[in-house]
Amino acid sequence: MMFAMFNRYKKEIWVKGKPPEKVVLARQSRTAGSNFKNNFVYTALLQEDTRLANGDLFEMELYGKPAYFLVVSVRKTDDAIQATLYQCNGLAMVYRSKEVHDEYDNLVETIWERVCCVHVNHMIVNDSMRLLEPGVLPSVTKEFRMQKCDVRLLDRIVLDGEKYVVDAVDNTKFDGLLAVQTSIDNRD
Repeated sequence: MMFAMFNRYKKEIWVKGKPPEKVVLARQSRTAGSNFKNNFVYTALLQEDTRLANGDLFEMELYGKPAYFLVVSVRKTDDAIQATLYQCNGLAMVYRSKEVHDEYDNLVETIWERVCCVHVNHMIVNDSMRLLEPGVLPSVTKEFRMQKCDVRLLDRIVLDGEKYVVDAVDNTKFDGLLAVQTSIDNRD
């Protein structure tokens, strides 16, 4: 039954550094409980010889447009191979400050150098999230989920013209991914 559904509804995905694969997508939840689950969390039925792993980023066509997904977990059962996915809802630029000094070692200016550009899944941190998820810092306004990259404390993340400062980087919350807590960045 599962493989008959797979053969009928499969769509091609492109994973960076790996050959193309086929998946079948389904929404994780259709309840009124969570806007995040309704809009950004998917379950995927994977092909038998999948090379998809936790932390991978893949691209596919969804509703006639390119869409990017982060692989949160891959589970193998007796009947099928499934994955939980977060749909990316932004492209973030990560910047790091570099101080420029004159010949007398006086600070002349601070410049921001781009470290990387990554597809992210981001969400606003609200009181409900603070209550249900231990470890959320009091200053945090937005959490980013992204592939592992060179992001550090006090780096700047720019998303849709808004600037955020990195308050915490958690590499244990999701296997293969980073959970980055940020707050509004008021630095120049």
